[in-house]
Amino acid sequence: MKTIKNFYGMKIVIGSLFLTVFSMAIINNTASFYMEPICKTLGFTVAEFSAVYSMAALGAAVGAMLAGTLVQKLPIRLMMIIGALGTGLGFGGMSMATQIWQFYILMFVTDCSMALITNIPIATMLSNWYIDNRGKMIGLVFAGTGLGSLVFSPLTEFLIGSTGWQTSFQIMAGIILITALPVCIFVFYKTPADVGQKPFTFPEGSPEAEKAAAAREEGKDSGSADDIESGVPRKVAFTTPAFWLLAGCLLLMGIMCSGVMVHIPTYLYQNDMNAGFVMAVLSVGILVGTFGSGVLMDKLGLVKVLMLCVIAYSAGMVCLYFVPYTAVLSYVMAVCLGLSVCIAKVGPPMLTSTIFGMKDYSFLYGLNYTIFLVGSVTGPVLCGILYQINESYSMVWIINIIFAVGMFFMSVVATKAGGAARRKAERIEEQKIAN
Repeated sequence: MKTIKNFYGMKIVIGSLFLTVFSMAIINNTASFYMEPICKTLGFTVAEFSAVYSMAALGAAVGAMLAGTLVQKLPIRLMMIIGALGTGLGFGGMSMATQIWQFYILMFVTDCSMALITNIPIATMLSNWYIDNRGKMIGLVFAGTGLGSLVFSPLTEFLIGSTGWQTSFQIMAGIILITALPVCIFVFYKTPADVGQKPFTFPEGSPEAEKAAAAREEGKDSGSADDIESGVPRKVAFTTPAFWLLAGCLLLMGIMCSGVMVHIPTYLYQNDMNAGFVMAVLSVGILVGTFGSGVLMDKLGLVKVLMLCVIAYSAGMVCLYFVPYTAVLSYVMAVCLGLSVCIAKVGPPMLTSTIFGMKDYSFLYGLNYTIFLVGSVTGPVLCGILYQINESYSMVWIINIIFAVGMFFMSVVATKAGGAARRKAERIEEQKIAN
């Protein structure tokens, strides 16, 4: 579809931004503020309440697999309405919890429900609605999480201090319900065909269209995700090397992106540095990088952007290694990491659509995103074990460079294998039509 004023895809983008700026930012970035006041009020130990965040990760993983299945079986609005209600009510319900097991259940429900309104359905809709500018729109929408955290992190801290943690939970839950329910009820459509439109493409003959066509031709061996009806069926995907290579790639991506983030503040404090300001610079870098990486993927291609992210990430790890010798490197590190770990937002959906196409995209992305989440949970623990063994973070930074390089090479081979699998699937489909 050419660029037209009434193209409905922009409403999908705006509605998705409402979910990432409000619901996703609140759940992902403010939950940690509640541990200290809840433990103080109800007498839980830090170890007991820390398990709440493990239940959140488990809920997100279960929700990702559930969303990948339900998005193919239910109307997307119905699934997202259920998810919005579960997210808001689950988060608000913690204001009434008094036992630790109640927090476990409610946090599991909250993150499981949030999966029904965020990563899987949003990436599925944007991939269906946009052929050109797909990376740009995915980057823009998921950058909303960082934008929201700039507002809701200090707001949550203020509310807990001035009104108490129970009231803060209730206010934030109200914001989630007020912003999520209307867009889930009235805005979203899974595909352009639902409103009689076609996916967005640049106007035929325009310079943008020629560049996009050239980029797709250059990436022909890796497959292209132009047709929302084409791609590798799930049963075939499981038998291909591309699936297992992508699984390994996303596992390493989760480990490298989440592992170091948890330990950087501790490392900086050990070296008598201002971790708060450095992490603020890093957060801005992630915000800029999430949108920028999506734009660059449309212009340079997925593999080249992954390579740039690995180079920036490795530079950040080198800076961390030498931070004890010069504090200025902590800020160089923040910029490098901010512009590289952002790949955790845009990378999984773009890799899945590029490798397997759109035929069973939502199911395959749900499964792949679950693998990514396993890596995200494993990363901080693995880095902690490495620190304990060596009594130093030096080996942690070196090992993560190895993980990043391994992730990149797996992604390159996976895209090549995916291209071969897509061409094979297309030949089989043509033979079925011919017979």
